[in-house]
Amino acid sequence: MTEPCPGCGLLDQVQRVPAVYQGGHSFFRGRAPAVVAPSGDGLVVAAGRQVNGVSVSAVARALDPFPPPRRGGGLLAAVIVLVLVGSCFLVLPFSAFEDPPPGGAGSEVVGVAVVSLPAVSVYVAAGVLVWLYVRRVRADRRQRRGVPAARQVWEQGWFCHRCGGVYFADAGRLLTPAHFRQLVARAGGYER
Repeated sequence: MTEPCPGCGLLDQVQRVPAVYQGGHSFFRGRAPAVVAPSGDGLVVAAGRQVNGVSVSAVARALDPFPPPRRGGGLLAAVIVLVLVGSCFLVLPFSAFEDPPPGGAGSEVVGVAVVSLPAVSVYVAAGVLVWLYVRRVRADRRQRRGVPAARQVWEQGWFCHRCGGVYFADAGRLLTPAHFRQLVARAGGYER
């Protein structure tokens, strides 16, 4: 058993944080209604489609102990596009070799350097995106390593539905859900 809530001094509306979190998730499945739309002289009926999802209460969202997962596919797609664009720009200097500019070898080197500048710029941008992707992967790994420690702190919390706050049984003060999440994130090492 736990200590009563430090805010109201009662136990009847107190629940463990993991139970509140799990209870705040509702799974649903159903069929969307059919849609009728005018089209020319007649009507088009679009059949309803299958709908699945999860509804999360505000309290469960406020007590979520883990940072939202971040996707890195956009960065990788941008790198691929930039490398392809850079390769297209790289064709320009090679086409300049066939028709050298007037002025000798020095002007040819300057001309190739100027024509190569867009390709170099695009490759530098792709390099920066690769660097950002590596940073994101490292941060995600650090977060995953900290999840067990964060979960341990998170599971010790008690939520009072009457006061809307979280407390630990051994501590004597009521915390806001945001402050509680901050303590959990600090324990996991992924505090922002």
